Amino acid sequence: MKINAISSLLLLLILIINLPGCRKIDEEVRNPEKEVLNFTVTEAQREFINKSRGDTFEVTNPVPVLQFAGRTFTIDRFEIRGESSLNFERKGFGVNMGNKLTLTNPFEKTERRYEEFKLVAMVFDYTYMEHSIATALLREVNLWPVYSFFTEVKLNNHTQGLYLFIEDPVEYFIEQKNSSFVLRRGYNHSVRAYYSGPDKVDPQIYLSRFKKIYSDIVSYSGQQLYDTLSTRLDLEQYFAKLGIDLLLKNGDCTDELFLYSKIRNNKEIFGFFPWDFDDLFSDLPHEIGRSWAIGTVFGKRSYSGMNAVIADVGSKLLFSIEDDLDYKIAKDNILYQKYLITLRTVIEKIDLSTIDKIFDYTFEHISPFYSNDSIIILSKFDANATNYDLFVNNLAKKRQMLKDRRNWILQEINAQLKK
Repeated sequence: MKINAISSLLLLLILIINLPGCRKIDEEVRNPEKEVLNFTVTEAQREFINKSRGDTFEVTNPVPVLQFAGRTFTIDRFEIRGESSLNFERKGFGVNMGNKLTLTNPFEKTERRYEEFKLVAMVFDYTYMEHSIATALLREVNLWPVYSFFTEVKLNNHTQGLYLFIEDPVEYFIEQKNSSFVLRRGYNHSVRAYYSGPDKVDPQIYLSRFKKIYSDIVSYSGQQLYDTLSTRLDLEQYFAKLGIDLLLKNGDCTDELFLYSKIRNNKEIFGFFPWDFDDLFSDLPHEIGRSWAIGTVFGKRSYSGMNAVIADVGSKLLFSIEDDLDYKIAKDNILYQKYLITLRTVIEKIDLSTIDKIFDYTFEHISPFYSNDSIIILSKFDANATNYDLFVNNLAKKRQMLKDRRNWILQEINAQLKK
């Protein structure tokens, strides 16, 4: 009887261990934030990468290989990218894997294989915390579906410092969300780049739909304009994106936006994905003193200061009116009231406890890197050097600032919705 009982217990343990979702005791759970992405290049390549200025290029002959979590991975393409970091020693990288990285996404609670990703150097991100705050806020309002985390990057075991790993958004929307088309908006409603899905759709169809947005805002107004735009865009997403820009005082957002095709109510429309947070907590929006960047579908506009903006559109709860669509939202009463309703939903969702949660998360995930002197010393090559005290002080200052700004926005929304 004792033998049978022991056998039954052993059998039960074996069954439990092998149930789906269970890991064997000897399997190690990999935390990508605690692993280094170490790329093997030639010494000549490494020196050229660090010394080059202002140029994007692909590293070839040989193509680098990646050492990660005790394994070697082949790479199909390794690019030096990122407008912000091209003029700095620490470059941004675009990586297309040969054999994919398998990572567990803690937000989705799923394991997925990643083929393309960006490594953002954050050279303008003061104390390396602004991207974390922005992406966390966007995740709260369902505008940041891609996987991102902080990690150390090395070239030939030479640290390049702290980086933000971001799953490539184009690959995400095409491969994971079955988007037929993705485009990146540029200044004055231009298209910086576009990408088609595997079905090889006619890009002109989607480019024409994008251009139609900017003819519609001239041709229509009021409820007719809202209804027309709703057949082309996920306006709720766009309004939510504007709300986060307002909260974060995002000074550079016009050309930092992807539009991707999606199906809603059996109709194909554009959804939105914000990108690149290098100019947060700005004193002034991007259009002040930069007439070259302002949209022109309503004629040439320029603003010497905030008084000029207020004289044009009034005291509206948009941080920027650089893009003509944002300008129309500020000017059109129906669109603006619809925006305020979404803005209130966003601000109520991002309550004080949510802000605390986001800042606590940022401290938890970035502070360990500050204990590595070899990583932090490289910040001397960035726009601003950092250290642990600066990081902690900036985190506390921005935490209180966002709470104060959130409360101010909510008060203004309630006052303006009554008008």
